[in-house]
Amino acid sequence: PDCNSAMIGIYFLNKDTGWFLGANKVFRTFDGGETLDSFYAPWFDNFEIYFKDINTGLFTGDGRVFKTTDKGESWFDTNVPTFGTFYMFRKLAVNNNKVWVVGSSSPVFRSTNFGDSWEIITPGQQIGGIGINFVNQNTGYIGRSLNNLIKTTNGGFNWYQQRTDSNSLAFISSFAFVNDTVGWYSCGVGRIYKTNSGGQWLTNISQITNTTPSSFSLYQNYPNPFNSKTQIEFDVPNKNNYKLEIYNLIGKKIAEVFNQEYALGRYKILYNADDLSSGIYIYRISSKENSISKKFILLK
Repeated sequence: PDCNSAMIGIYFLNKDTGWFLGANKVFRTFDGGETLDSFYAPWFDNFEIYFKDINTGLFTGDGRVFKTTDKGESWFDTNVPTFGTFYMFRKLAVNNNKVWVVGSSSPVFRSTNFGDSWEIITPGQQIGGIGINFVNQNTGYIGRSLNNLIKTTNGGFNWYQQRTDSNSLAFISSFAFVNDTVGWYSCGVGRIYKTNSGGQWLTNISQITNTTPSSFSLYQNYPNPFNSKTQIEFDVPNKNNYKLEIYNLIGKKIAEVFNQEYALGRYKILYNADDLSSGIYIYRISSKENSISKKFILLK
């Protein structure tokens, strides 16, 4: 076959069976690339290809996501509801039958049936992004330009900024996670970043005083009950790594607000709970040696 085509996307199910995506063409191999079949791909500007089994696959292009059910021999438009706007869908995020795509200055689109139908899950919000990845059904990441990284913990309906390297202004393009805490992303200046904690929310944390507190303390949030935002204060008696986590009443961790080193002093944080539903939650601050928990009430 004619291979005079830029190969933008590649996906292998196993050591023998794989597909290569180019402009207007998909190439397929059943022998590890020794021989290739080529098939017409009905789009000119394509990016990423993915197969969930030998028959069923998707690929992205400008403003389009195409699907095959016959091993890549024919493709049809899945009709993402872009209303004629050609968002640049560079990446696919897939977890079982759920698929997410986002383009430059676009909302987030989701399919729950592997591309048969789509919905806009951030209506009125031009979230925008370059890279996208979902670790599981709920936890996902979107990489943007200027080393901007956002995270969701509720399936993509709400997104919040993560703390990243302030010295890098490159775009974030690709992710790889082994679970919901350990993962990597790459960016446009040849750097690779790793997290062992699922990332870190960019939160409004400020130090009130650097005098030595008498003990490790966590104060009741204010206001309480609250609607979306509340202030939490805590005392750090010695320099150490501290985590602030949110749990529901059955003990399931909902969010990790921060996980980093603090010097001695008193701190306050404005916590945003926009992605949580109304209810009673436990907020817990901990170091290697100690932990303290309190409850707050969220009313929306």
